[in-house]
Amino acid sequence: MSKVLVTGDCGFLGSAVAPRLIAAGHDVLGLDPLPARSEDWTHLVDDLSNKTRLLTILRGEKVSHVIHAGGVSGPMVLSDEPVKVIAINVAGSLNLLQACLEVGVNTFIYCSSVSALGDFYERQPVGSDFPVRPLNTYGCSKAAIDMVLRGLWKRVPLDLCSLRFTSIYGPGRRTSLIIDETVNAALLDQAISLEPTSDWPFIYIDDAADAAVAACFSRQRQELHYFISYPEQVCLEQIIDAVAQIGTRPKVSIDASRPRVQRGPLDIGPAQRDFGFAPKVDHRTGIATMVAARRAPRA
Repeated sequence: MSKVLVTGDCGFLGSAVAPRLIAAGHDVLGLDPLPARSEDWTHLVDDLSNKTRLLTILRGEKVSHVIHAGGVSGPMVLSDEPVKVIAINVAGSLNLLQACLEVGVNTFIYCSSVSALGDFYERQPVGSDFPVRPLNTYGCSKAAIDMVLRGLWKRVPLDLCSLRFTSIYGPGRRTSLIIDETVNAALLDQAISLEPTSDWPFIYIDDAADAAVAACFSRQRQELHYFISYPEQVCLEQIIDAVAQIGTRPKVSIDASRPRVQRGPLDIGPAQRDFGFAPKVDHRTGIATMVAARRAPRA
C-alpha cells in the first residue's frame, strides 16, 4: 500500500482519482483549498502557497506518491487574472515539486494539458516532441511546469511523469466546455452560439482518472510526457447528433466572428504501451451518461 497525495481532490479530476486509488488499496491524502467533498479519504484544507507547510505534510504523512491534479483547471478560469493563474499553477506547483524532491517522494505525476501545445492541427497524430506554443496564460502555466520537469527528468531521484490531458468531460464538471454547453442547450431548450472549431480530441472523466492511477504506479514508463485522449476526433455536428439521440436536438449556431480553434490529433500509443492506457468511453456513451446524470432527481 502506498500513501498518495492527490492535490485538487475536490476538483473534477482529483475527485475521480482518489476513489480509484482507495479501491486499489492505497491510502489517500487529499489537499485542496475547498472543504472535503467526501469522507472516504483524509482531506486537508490547504493550498500550495507555502513550501514549509508542504514539507511538513509530506514528511508527517509519509507520502510516497503525488498526483498533482490541483490548480487553475482551464483557460476559462481566471482568464483576466494572469498573475493569479501563474501564482497557483506555476509557483504553487514548484513549491510542491521542490518539497517532493527534498522529502524523497518516490513519484510525481503532473496533470498537464494539451493547452501547453497551443492551437494546432496536423495530418498525423503529434507526439511528445511536438513544440509547445501556448496561446493563453493557462497554457503557458502548463508549458512552464512541463519544461521544468524536462530539465529535471532522469537527473533527480524523483520519478517524474507529465500527463497532457485533452478536454476532460463528464458528469460533475463545473467549468464550461463545448459538450456541456451543447447538453445544457438541449435539456433547457435554449439556443446557443459557439466558436468555430475543428474536430477535437476529448477524454471522458473515468478514462482520464484511470490513466492517472495507471501512470502513477507503472514501472514501464519510458517517456516524460504522455497524451491522454480518446483516439477519435469529434466534430461539433457529432456532439449535436449524440445529444439529439437521447432527447431534444440542441439549437446551435456558429459565431463566425470568433477565432477558429483547432486541436489534434494526438498520439496515445506511448501511454497504451507504457501503462496500458485503454480509453473505453466514446463521446456517444459519455454524452448519454451526462444527460442521464442531469435528468436524475437530486437527493
